[in-house]
Amino acid sequence: MESPNLFLLIIFTCFLFLQNAPFSAVALSLALPKTLLDKLKNDPLTISLASKDYGLMVQENPSGVFFPLTGHDVVGLIRFMYTSPVPLHIAARGQGHCVRGQALVENGLVVNMTSLGGFRQKTSRIVVSTTSPLGPYADVGAEQLWIDVLHATTQKGLSPVSWTDYLHITVGGTLSNAGISGQTFRFGPQINNVHELDVITGRGELLTCSPTNNPELFYSVLGGLGQFGIITRARIALAPTPTRVSLSFSL
Repeated sequence: MESPNLFLLIIFTCFLFLQNAPFSAVALSLALPKTLLDKLKNDPLTISLASKDYGLMVQENPSGVFFPLTGHDVVGLIRFMYTSPVPLHIAARGQGHCVRGQALVENGLVVNMTSLGGFRQKTSRIVVSTTSPLGPYADVGAEQLWIDVLHATTQKGLSPVSWTDYLHITVGGTLSNAGISGQTFRFGPQINNVHELDVITGRGELLTCSPTNNPELFYSVLGGLGQFGIITRARIALAPTPTRVSLSFSL
C-alpha cells in the first residue's frame, strides 16, 4: 500500500505541473523521512547563499539545501529521490569555488558537503598512514580543506604529492574537477595522485573504487564534475615534505 505521504506528494506535484510551477521543498517535505527532513533548510538566506558560486556568472535557486552529518545521510537522500516518482536534481557543493554553476541546481537540492562530520573536530576525518605497501597516504573526508590536510600531514613529515595553489577549498571539490597547480607539470594533477575513493552513486549506492576495484567508476568520478557520483572519501598519495625550498625570479 502506498504511504499517505507519498500519495500527498504525487497530488501536490500534479498540482504544480498543472500550474506550470517548479517543484518545491514544500512538496519534498510531504514525503521526506524526518531523519532527512531535519537536515533540510530552505530559508531565504540559505537559498541565497546556495544560488551563487565564486564566478558570479550563473545564478540558480535551489528548492532547499541539505546538510548531511555523515555519508549515510547523503545515501538516504539519494536513495529516496531515486525511488521517488518525481525526479529532483541534486548537486554537491563544497566551498562554492566553481565558476560556471557546476555546484548549482535550479529547483533542486544542494548538498552542502562542508557539514559532513557534524560537531566533531574539523580534522577528525584526516587519517595519515605510513605503513602501507602503496606508500604513505591520507584517508580524507571530501569536505576537508586542503590547507587542513597539509597541516595534518606535515606533522608527520609528509605532504600531498600534488595540491592546488589555493588551499582553502575542499578535497572533493578539486578531485571532481582536476586539481591543477604549478606542480602539475612535475607530478600531474591531483586526480592522478589518488589511490581510492568512496563514492555515492546516483542510485544511492556507497561504493569503494580504485584503479583495480570498480575502475570505471573511479576514473569517471575523478574530474567528472559530480556527474557520476558524490565523493565522500579519498585516499591521497603522500610524499616526504621537503626540508628546504628555493625561489628564483627575474625582472
